[in-house]
Amino acid sequence: MVKMNFYDDLVMQTQMNYSRHYPIYASGSTPYQLTDKKPLPYSEQIHRLVQEVKEADCVVVGGASGLSAAGGGDFYYEDNDSYRKYFRPFAEKYHFKGAFAGMMHPWKTREEYWGYLATFLHTTQTAPVRHSYLDLDDLLKGKDFFILTTNQDTQFVKLYPEEKVAEIQGNQFSRLALGSMMIRLVCLHVQTASGLLFFFWRWSKECNG
Repeated sequence: MVKMNFYDDLVMQTQMNYSRHYPIYASGSTPYQLTDKKPLPYSEQIHRLVQEVKEADCVVVGGASGLSAAGGGDFYYEDNDSYRKYFRPFAEKYHFKGAFAGMMHPWKTREEYWGYLATFLHTTQTAPVRHSYLDLDDLLKGKDFFILTTNQDTQFVKLYPEEKVAEIQGNQFSRLALGSMMIRLVCLHVQTASGLLFFFWRWSKECNG
């Protein structure tokens, strides 16, 4: 049996915890009581954040899903306008309640499975840096900082060098990285359901016939 190091064990426990409490996290809540203190008024929270960053010698940023959701990446857990914009064929055929729901779906064909993963990857790859990340970047200007994030949408590494970012749960590229060979195989299948791979034929430069 391979003994896991501290980092591997931390990631494994985080993933198991996420799976165990998925419905609660998906609703925007948490299974834990984080504090018994009453929150400061929002404007005061913002003022304190700016002041703390200004006075700090260095900053470690903990970035989670709310940062992406605030910038428009809110299609992971609900069937909303953003989700329909990118995943409409799947929403209409399978009635998924958000993008992550499709990751757990027992697909009947590999074509549909890879069509969904390709849609997910394309959506991530082509998304611009969201305004919430640009706001954070303004706040960090001139500071020595490091990013620690559970986000898998590559927003941080689009904005900063990889050595400034630790994606402790990987990203959607690493999760789908079985290589261009697998992607090329998807392109060779012509029996796709409902034209779900149409965009992918245009997007993948490696598909030539």
